[in-house]
Amino acid sequence: MTLRLKIIIVFVLCIILTVFPLLYVLETTVKSSTMEHAESQTLQLIDSKANEIGSWLNQRISEIRIIHEYAIIGDMDIKSLKPYLTRLNKKLSTQYGNFNETFAIGSLDGYGWVNDNITINVSGRDYFEKVMLSDMEYIISKPIISKSDRSPTFIICYPIVNNKKEKIGFINGAVNLEKISQIAESIDVYNGFSWIMNKNMDIYSIDKDDLTKKYISFEGLAKVVDKFHETDLGVIHLKNKLDKDTTIFFSSVPYTEDWILCTMIENENIYAQTNDIIGLVVVLGLILLVLAVLFAVIVSGNIVKPIHELKKHMVEVSDGNLDSFYESKSKDEISVLGKVFNQMLTDIKKLIEQVYKVQNQKRTAELRVLQSQITPHFLYNTLDTIQWKALEHNAYDVADMINSLSGFFRISLSNGKEFITIADEVGHVKNYLEIQKIRYKDTVNYDIDFDEKISQYIVPKMILQPLVENSIYHGLKLKKQKGIIKITIWSENNYIYVEVTDNGLGMDTEKLNTLRENLNQSVESEHYGLYNINERLKLTFKYDYDIKIDSEFQNWTKVTIKLPKISEAFQCSE
Repeated sequence: MTLRLKIIIVFVLCIILTVFPLLYVLETTVKSSTMEHAESQTLQLIDSKANEIGSWLNQRISEIRIIHEYAIIGDMDIKSLKPYLTRLNKKLSTQYGNFNETFAIGSLDGYGWVNDNITINVSGRDYFEKVMLSDMEYIISKPIISKSDRSPTFIICYPIVNNKKEKIGFINGAVNLEKISQIAESIDVYNGFSWIMNKNMDIYSIDKDDLTKKYISFEGLAKVVDKFHETDLGVIHLKNKLDKDTTIFFSSVPYTEDWILCTMIENENIYAQTNDIIGLVVVLGLILLVLAVLFAVIVSGNIVKPIHELKKHMVEVSDGNLDSFYESKSKDEISVLGKVFNQMLTDIKKLIEQVYKVQNQKRTAELRVLQSQITPHFLYNTLDTIQWKALEHNAYDVADMINSLSGFFRISLSNGKEFITIADEVGHVKNYLEIQKIRYKDTVNYDIDFDEKISQYIVPKMILQPLVENSIYHGLKLKKQKGIIKITIWSENNYIYVEVTDNGLGMDTEKLNTLRENLNQSVESEHYGLYNINERLKLTFKYDYDIKIDSEFQNWTKVTIKLPKISEAFQCSE
């Protein structure tokens, strides 16, 4: 994948990662919040409209109460009541919507007078029987069809009670359902549809067949009624006749026994505003996406062009043209890379010159090495000759010293090896100590204790001799009395431990801490032997070793070295 394509993809992903989370929040959180808010507001509106219908009904009921309180009503004098009812029908017909059959007054047998042309018999009607047999103030009937004009109507049946609290008749107020329907139709929220029904699913504001064919099934109506039994105000979610998700808001109508005001709203209408916002975000996202791609193409072109130019110079250099320098007037990161590239070319040319000189020097050095290879053999042979001469003259001390010196040099050189066995290292330090014993006339003694089982493990060459030398020159020699150096070598787990202890001058706390800190920080000090050993071990084992120094002023000094247990197959970590 090219760098330019990567830049374009990054720009596109930035836009996507900005727009998609926003869309997700709108689709989940905002829609949910919108639904909750819409349900709350719509329920308040439906409840308000239900109260409005109840208030309108209460006005009709109050008017019937007033009629009931009229003095001649209690006497049930129909002849005297006829002019009064005629005036009431004429005056209140606009409120009830039925001029011919607005009010009727009748006796306990169910026969009632409406006008000179119309009489009624409600003796078999359920609402009449219910109001006469119960203590209810009034009963509202289910929808009926008016005989005079065939319009849908409901009846408010009010019992007439005399001064003795006895029911002696009834007053019927016929209310045209058109008035109720107008209130229901006036509910305009999210293009919803409203209707009024009772618990028996009798519909008051629309034809029941139209309602169940166009809007909601009988099963849906039953679910609303079931929910209404649980609460007087609430919502229910179901599918409408078009199989769309809808929400039905319902509220009980005051001053009625079981009327329910319902409003059905398709959910997509509730989400309309949110969907518009989502659509706008999608459009803006697409526009931003196109702009991002165009911008990425332009920006990536400006970025990639100098990179291609730098690449061309690198290819020329790889083909051998070391004079292909990069030129740029800008001050961006590519320009910095170009400067580094140019500096690299300059350094390469210098290195080539240096390599050429080094090769010449190497050839010269190789010749010198060949010439000097004879030197160690010449040294050993000379020392052997001197030893024999000393023996011829019975100078045994001199012969022993020469023998120790010869062994010391043989192990020191070790044919150029960096690692020798523990046995050779112990032999090397023995030769050194024997020479020092002769030199200091037995004021230096030593004791070496090590396990022969570990004698064939290898260690870096010459780690014991510098420690012993430190013990002599910084410990025993300064104390100016007979001293002893004890060397102990042992194995524990996967490590070899080398410990050199002397009973020399020792160090005070300040000097000891300074020495420890110098070793830790790789700072060279007067204890050069320790410094040299520490640097060699660090180069060889990195951090898998340890040097521990302890001392007590005027008494002793102890140096302990911890090394990994290695064999001939070991390869230096460098």
